[in-house]
Formats: sequence, C-alpha cells, structure tokens
Amino acid sequence: MSGEPMNAGQARRIGKAVALLGSPVDGEAVAAARAIGRTLEAAGMDWPAFGAVVEAALRQRAAPAFTFATLAPRTARKQMGFLAWRPGVTPAERARIESLRARLLKAERLILSAEEIGWLDRLWQRENGGGAP
Repeated sequence: MSGEPMNAGQARRIGKAVALLGSPVDGEAVAAARAIGRTLEAAGMDWPAFGAVVEAALRQRAAPAFTFATLAPRTARKQMGFLAWRPGVTPAERARIESLRARLLKAERLILSAEEIGWLDRLWQRENGGGAP
C-alpha cells in the first residue's frame, strides 16, 4: 500500500498500542491489534509494510556501532578526511588525523594501534553522534 507518510501522531498511537499487545487481558490485546490496523490503514500502510518497518528498525539497533577498527585502509582514510573537517575538530586533532591518514596511505591493511582507533572512535562519536557516515 502507498499513501501519505505516517505522521507523528499516528506513530505515537501505534507505539502505545504495540505496548498493549502483551496485555494478559485478551480483549485489550485484540483491541490494541485492531487499533494498530486502523491506524495503519489511515496512514496508507498494511501489516506487511508495518512488519518491514519494525524489522528494519530492529536490524538497525542490532547493527554494531561504527568503529574505525573494521574499516579497510582506503575507507578509513576517507572517513578520517570527513572527520577532520567537522566543525568541532580542533587544529591539533586535525593534524593528528592527517598524520594517521598519511600513514594509512602506504598501508595495505589497517595499521592503527588500539589507542589510535579508540581516539578516532571517540572523536567520531563526539562529532557525529556515533552514526555511520
């Protein structure tokens, strides 16, 4: 189904109704399911689409946090370049990032120490809120 995107009020109603699905009172659980169905219909969605949204949200929450430890050297250099010019990065931090980038330019594998990776990850978290690029 397609239609207008779900609005904040509809999302809030669904969130409250989902919490009631676990009620030990059968009537409450059924009423919650029906309320979700009506709200989905009003938003132009169906149950399979709702299931896909829930699955995507759960998959995103289960994904590992961004870390430089898992990046290939070329990708790490690119992300460091992005990070170096974030507004909150100081000139000293920028210089350290550029030094690490230069070192990776010659590397075939990630050759950063655990301390360097930890520092980059903390800096990334501070500047980007931990989200992936």
